[in-house]
Amino acid sequence: MPGRDLLENKTNILTALIAIPISIIVSLILIKVDTIYALVAVLGLGVLILTFINTDFAIYILIFSMLLSPEIGSRTTAGEGITIRIDDILLAIILFTWLAKTALNKDLGLFKTSPLNKPIAYYIFICFFTTGVGMLFGRVKPLNGLFFVIKYIEFYMIYFLVVNQIRSKKQLDNFTVALLVTFVIVVVVSLSQIPSGKRLTAPFEGDAGEPNTLGGYLIFIIAINLSLILKPGILTSPKTRRFLLWITMIAVFPFLLTNSRGSWVAGIPVVISYIVLSSRRWVIVGFVAALIIFAPIILPDTVIDRVKYTFKEQKGYTRTLQENVGGITLDTSASERVRSWKAAWEGVKKHPLFGFGITGWRFIDAQFMRVLVESGFIGLGFFLYLLYSILNETWKIYKNAKIPFFKYFALGFFVATISMMTHCIGANTFIIIRIMEPFWLICGLVISIPYIEEIEMQKLHDLKEEVTKIKLGTI
Repeated sequence: MPGRDLLENKTNILTALIAIPISIIVSLILIKVDTIYALVAVLGLGVLILTFINTDFAIYILIFSMLLSPEIGSRTTAGEGITIRIDDILLAIILFTWLAKTALNKDLGLFKTSPLNKPIAYYIFICFFTTGVGMLFGRVKPLNGLFFVIKYIEFYMIYFLVVNQIRSKKQLDNFTVALLVTFVIVVVVSLSQIPSGKRLTAPFEGDAGEPNTLGGYLIFIIAINLSLILKPGILTSPKTRRFLLWITMIAVFPFLLTNSRGSWVAGIPVVISYIVLSSRRWVIVGFVAALIIFAPIILPDTVIDRVKYTFKEQKGYTRTLQENVGGITLDTSASERVRSWKAAWEGVKKHPLFGFGITGWRFIDAQFMRVLVESGFIGLGFFLYLLYSILNETWKIYKNAKIPFFKYFALGFFVATISMMTHCIGANTFIIIRIMEPFWLICGLVISIPYIEEIEMQKLHDLKEEVTKIKLGTI
């Protein structure tokens, strides 16, 4: 479009005018600072400039940095401390630059209308409100509360960035390929950790990694892949389909070797969903049956022992730390979670409507209970409304989409969302950056499908009209 081309030219000129003096200033500063900080500064400046010029490029950077960037700082298992990852910095730069670009170019718009705008706005509002109340009554440290709320908003901004930027099927295809390439790299890096004998974690997490994060990410992408694999004809190239099938099957092993029971449980709705929804359910049944039969042979003892340990009754002092739920004795780790939920429920009774505010309660590793104790029943209601809206819109897209790839990509995300809702019973899944960044990016792609399909169908209609005119000799 001429208007858009002119807009892009103006943007490029403005970017150059800003970049040249900034580059001179930065070059003078960098010679006096540490090399690492200098490299980060150069990287940040480069991303800023490229985002101004081409927002698609920024999204590619974001996709690869989600799982493949190192982190700085440390955090205890009790949730204390702060970690900052390189993709946190990149995400902040990308979002800031995108917002600045849209502010300068009014025609680009800021928040494109979408079915999730209201649910997201409602939940953000309640997070701010409950956290503000918590600050007023001294339950929330202002810096901590504000930091976490901004972190939540960043996830949703990824969604808005994608929804605003995507305008063609080619973009969706390319972003999907980039997501799958990242998945392949993560699987390969995870497999390389097996000889260490430790629980597998996501790349660049150091010694104190979080296997539950890797497990959640893997089952999320596996759920989407299965939808594309199980329906013949979705991937036109047989080689591509076979490769995706093999890498997805291989990914099951690092998924199991995370020894993350919460992630394993999240795999159950994926299996059930495709047995119910897929016409090739026998593939899932056969694979799961073979895995169960040969598990003692092909899987290390640590995986089998992890399952047995969950319900094994200990002796002595350790037995006093175990909880009994429904006649089942849980191990000390699961028992600690149950006790934290009980304590949180007592807290909910004190502030049932708006909770303690974000970070107002001590660390608790369970998303639903965390939302309830931090933002009360009203906050939990808005959170559930957001999840319902995602599932409802995704299911409608699956039912109504005419292009097969779009249809089954939406189905995969629908199943993956249910999996994450299961995963978050025992983890803070919806605030884990390595899961939520790809989640909201893919959510943006899926919610954009009706808009993209409308454009593609219009292109097809215009082409048919042109062919008809040629046949009639009117052109």
